Amino acid sequence: MGYASLEPHLPSSHAPLLPPGSYLSISDTQASDGNFLLHHFISNYIKADQNVLVVGLAGILVHYTMVGRKLGVNLVSARQKGQFHFVDGLTQLTDYAAPNKEYVKETTDTKPSGAAPAPPSESTSGASRIAKASTAAATPAPPVVLGYSPKLSDMYRVLSDIVKGAADQAKGPGPKKQVCLILDDLSVLLNCGWSCRDILGLVRYLKQLVVKYNGVLITVVHADAVLAEEASQDGLVRGVYYEADYIIDVRDLDSGGSRDVHGQASLIISMLHGPGYLLRLRAGQVKENDWRAQTLHFKILDNNVEVFAKGFSSGVL
Repeated sequence: MGYASLEPHLPSSHAPLLPPGSYLSISDTQASDGNFLLHHFISNYIKADQNVLVVGLAGILVHYTMVGRKLGVNLVSARQKGQFHFVDGLTQLTDYAAPNKEYVKETTDTKPSGAAPAPPSESTSGASRIAKASTAAATPAPPVVLGYSPKLSDMYRVLSDIVKGAADQAKGPGPKKQVCLILDDLSVLLNCGWSCRDILGLVRYLKQLVVKYNGVLITVVHADAVLAEEASQDGLVRGVYYEADYIIDVRDLDSGGSRDVHGQASLIISMLHGPGYLLRLRAGQVKENDWRAQTLHFKILDNNVEVFAKGFSSGVL
C-alpha cells in the first residue's frame, strides 16, 4: 500500500482506506508540507481498486503521476481504466486567465461532419494538434479544466458530475466501491479571491456528495501561525477543523530542524477530541485529563516516509 509505518496509526475500521462518508482535513505549514499524505491515500485507493478524483489547485497532473510512480502506482493506466480522474484547477481558475478561454474555444471548434478535413495549417494551435494525436492513439481524455466563475457552485457541479459518473461506472456485483475526492488545496481558493464563507459552503456540499456516493473527502489547508492574523485565513482553518471528522496536522519540530526527523504529525479524531481540540492544543489549553491526540514524528525519503513515535528515530536509538 502507501507508507507501511503510517498505516497502524490511522483509523483502522476500514484500513487501509478511510471510513465511507468521512472527511479528513490535512493542515500543514510552509515549513512542513503535508502533501506526502495525499500520495499515501491516492496510492492506497488505487491499489484497492477504488475510484480517485484529484482536484489539482496547487499542482499539475505530472506531479501526481511522478510521485505515484515512486510508490508503485501507475496513474496513467488508472486514468485509462476510468479509475483515476484529475481536474485541473490551476491553469484557468482565476479571472486573469479568463480571456484565454475564448481563444481556446475558437481554436478547438470542430468542423461539420460532412465537410472534408482541412490540412493542418500554421494557425492551428499546438494544443489542438496534441489533442487530436492523443485521440488517435486511444489515450485517456484530457483532464477537466476548471474555468473561472465568480460562483463556486459552478465548480461543485463539475465535481458532482464526475463523482456521479464514477459511482455509476462502478455499479455491479460485488462490494460497493468508494470514491475518494481530494482537493489540493483550499488555501489556493482563498488566495484567488473567493470568500471564506463560499469555500466552507463548497466543503459542506462536497461532504454531502461523498456521503451520498459512498466516498470520502480529503482536503489540504495551510495553517501557519503567521497567517492566523488574517481573518479570512483563520476563519477558513477554524471552519475546516469544525467540519472534519479526522484531522492530521503536519508541522515542523518545536525544537527546530533535524537531519533524522523532518517534522511531526498530530492525528485528531473530532468525534473523540471535539472540533476545537487542535485550536486548544496550539494555545496550550489542553488539560492533563483530556484525551490526548496522537503525535508522531516522520522522515521523508525518496520513495517512502518513515513514521515513528517521539524519541524512536533510528538516529536516536
